[in-house]
Amino acid sequence: MPSPESQDVAEVPDAGGAAARRDGTAEARRGTSEAAWPHHTVLLLFVFLWGGNFVLAEVALREMAPISFSVSRFLVGGAAMIGLLYAQRAVRARRRGDAVRLFPRIDRSDWPRLLVVAVLGATLAPWLGIEGLGLTHGARASLWLALGPVLSTGIGFVLRTEEIGRTGYVGVVLAGLGTFALAIDGVRPEQGYWLGDLLLLGALLAAVAELHLIKPLASKYGATSMVAARTTLGGLLYLLIASPSLVGEPWGSLGLWTWIAILAGGAIGVGVGQWVKVRALRTLGPTRVVLYGNLVPLAALLIAWLAIGTIPSILEGAAGALIVVGSILLQVLDRSATGTVPKAETSEVSTSG
Repeated sequence: MPSPESQDVAEVPDAGGAAARRDGTAEARRGTSEAAWPHHTVLLLFVFLWGGNFVLAEVALREMAPISFSVSRFLVGGAAMIGLLYAQRAVRARRRGDAVRLFPRIDRSDWPRLLVVAVLGATLAPWLGIEGLGLTHGARASLWLALGPVLSTGIGFVLRTEEIGRTGYVGVVLAGLGTFALAIDGVRPEQGYWLGDLLLLGALLAAVAELHLIKPLASKYGATSMVAARTTLGGLLYLLIASPSLVGEPWGSLGLWTWIAILAGGAIGVGVGQWVKVRALRTLGPTRVVLYGNLVPLAALLIAWLAIGTIPSILEGAAGALIVVGSILLQVLDRSATGTVPKAETSEVSTSG
């Protein structure tokens, strides 16, 4: 029960207190802005690193079989990502005095779902993706991957797990038109990308299916633990499948840029890149992080043009613009969409880039 003195004070208009609260709010906003700008800077840097990863992969595929390169970079990136996540958990556990545990005890009933998730996300998606890249080019592959969040939102809408507003519908239509233009461009005789496009679309569908299947597991055991578990399980299966190709690779004669694509592209572009996204999610929120992911195709197109002279066709340029604008309308400007966090986690868990 408050004292009479406190009641009297509360009834007196406090203009100074209101001003102090306004000053405090402004100061908090400034503090948030100051805390956010390093994340914006690092994410902008990684946009070009992720875009460059597609170009590096295109260069490496001139010397290696697609599956050999993919599994090599996947293992390097997966090891870097799990190592960073383990170190993060170790620091947290030391502060609390707990034991470090990266993998939780998983109920027997959840193992079938986890195995399906691992095969889809950490075996089929990177495998089909790199095979498709080998039949197209890096900038084009990045355009297909930019369609992932839009496709995921559409599936979520059909399954009634997500909502789409008027702006989102416009975004879906634009992205659909971009996809149609990209597909038409791929079947032209002078392009001949139709098979590569089909494989990239298969990789995309596998990644999206994994996203929807992993949601219950992530809610129950934690996203970080499930990402680590599916990466480990799927990576081991992927290594087993690729082992004959790996044995036949001329590792001693690979060029410098191929090794950079495997080691730096895997550890920094994939492993550290996912850790950067996880950290940025806490300060910036998933919507802004996803926006940077939508800029990757533009960076890939620019880098491919400057580095290896890959000039996009008119249809590729138009398709890329429609897909990127459609994604931004759906993921950033549509306030009715409800699946933003999982979409950001899609980028987070992908180690096939």
